[in-house]
Amino acid sequence: MKKVFMFVNVDWFFLSHRLPIAKAAVANNIEMIVYTDFTKDHEATFNDLFEIHQSPLRRASKSLLHLIFEIFSSFLIIIKGKPDLIHAVTIKPILILGVVARLTSTPFVGAISGLGPAFVGDTYLRKLRLKIIIFVFKFVFGSKKASVICQSVSDRDTLISVGVTSIEKVFLINGSGVDVDLYSPDKKLHNHKPYVLMASRMLGDKGVREFCMAAKIVYERLGHRFRFKLSGPVDSESPTFISNLDLIKLCKESGVEYLGNRTDMPELIASAVIFVLPSYYSEGVPKVLLEASACGVAIVTTDHPGCRDAIISDETGILVKPRDPAGLAKAVLELLEDEEKLRKMGENGRKLALSNYRESKVVRQHYALYWSKIT
Repeated sequence: MKKVFMFVNVDWFFLSHRLPIAKAAVANNIEMIVYTDFTKDHEATFNDLFEIHQSPLRRASKSLLHLIFEIFSSFLIIIKGKPDLIHAVTIKPILILGVVARLTSTPFVGAISGLGPAFVGDTYLRKLRLKIIIFVFKFVFGSKKASVICQSVSDRDTLISVGVTSIEKVFLINGSGVDVDLYSPDKKLHNHKPYVLMASRMLGDKGVREFCMAAKIVYERLGHRFRFKLSGPVDSESPTFISNLDLIKLCKESGVEYLGNRTDMPELIASAVIFVLPSYYSEGVPKVLLEASACGVAIVTTDHPGCRDAIISDETGILVKPRDPAGLAKAVLELLEDEEKLRKMGENGRKLALSNYRESKVVRQHYALYWSKIT
């Protein structure tokens, strides 16, 4: 068996976006060892399928000294473990493990799950940070043994345009895939008031405020025939997070019901009449949009990299301009007032998920890439 070390920034992201890949390791003759920042203990959870350990990388480094310690610890793990391939997911693991891989001549796959805030250069310090990231990326992906996975055409084109890599080294995989049996129209619950749903982390640039403002506009037009519901965790480690107090105030003013972080997402999404994600975050392909499609729910999302890659405009959903509550409300109203269009978009979304976004397809693509690097 060949040995693959996977580094992911935080455990909840690994569990929601990369767990199926790790679970398939033994079946693909791979010994998988996952390193991620624990928010709770997982050590004994997956022993029969793969190993999982606390990563030397924290999601946010406390100081330069701490960052140096993380780099040194990562280097020791690779020297001692001698993996046949390193798979790093998200920017920080790619930067650190990519350098370690280059220095140790270890085959490397870096998975970009959206370029994120790191690629926003709107201040002097952010521009400097971006230059450093691009410089390190060029070093990492300049190796013949390194490849990059992108989820969106926009991210791929950005990396190529700044000279990080060439098109031959980029593998385009459309998102993290979705379990089309778990996320299905069959999960729909009945006997409840129809609602429009947004589910994401509670971040400003995910469009939470725009969703609430649009809800207020729709309520003024239609009354409360349809409810607006918001679900997801508060992520205080993200720079654009919305605090609990601000969230409560925002929802109270707009009439949106905040559900918190739910564990019944298949039922919650499938039971919605419309799923909304008004994001202008630097997304990959948002998995929640794939889940909504698989559930047969019409989508309203932004004409923004990643989001627009997840739907077929005017067939499985409607694209609106980012940061435009009025345009968002107009699109939602258009669907709420046209039941046939709503039904047809949901059906088309389910077909799209079945043909393009099956989790099993994404897993196969990853293992094909692994074996191409280590044989």
